[in-house]
Amino acid sequence: MPQQTNLNNQIIALAGCCQAAGMVHDLAHKGFAEHDLTKVAVNSILCLDPQSTEEIYGGVNNIRPGLKLLLEQLYPAGKRNMDIGRYVANLISLQSQLQKNKELVAILQSRLKQIAKQKALFNKDTYELTDSIAELYKDTLSSLPLKIQVTGRAKYLKQETVQKQVRTALMFGLRSAILWRQLGGKKRDFLFKRKAFSETINELELQSTSL
Repeated sequence: MPQQTNLNNQIIALAGCCQAAGMVHDLAHKGFAEHDLTKVAVNSILCLDPQSTEEIYGGVNNIRPGLKLLLEQLYPAGKRNMDIGRYVANLISLQSQLQKNKELVAILQSRLKQIAKQKALFNKDTYELTDSIAELYKDTLSSLPLKIQVTGRAKYLKQETVQKQVRTALMFGLRSAILWRQLGGKKRDFLFKRKAFSETINELELQSTSL
């Protein structure tokens, strides 16, 4: 497999963020997200010592839905979903607020290590881990100034299970937004690197189908 360029890695991280936003949208409007996507989200959140960007997501193939959503966000005249775009923008802003709060970052890292240890020791399933991650989101990220407003059908948004899965998806999106920023991603790239973004997405999609 060819070595990933920095732009490739940034796109992978952004695709993770878009995939998380898509999960939030599905949960809010349908009451569920695909189990495989939830599993990818949980594993990504708990991948605390990765050797590569791809490892965080378990390979490019696991973020194909996110790559598709990211491509749609780049061209507003197409199938762009405004809610998904708003969630991605909010997650990028949320990571900026979090990085300025070192105490909260330390708490988040410590609690994630505890959850990852529970996963390893007790072989907890995806939805048990979702409960722990959702509780962590509520205890920490909910205290930041930016509150991400999730819109959808009230009958789903009132369900505790859906609320927990939404928080887990947002944690997944935040993890991806932080990674994107660490890799050198900047908001202005959405304007000035649109063509390069599109070409890289297409290359990654081809790579994932050839695995």
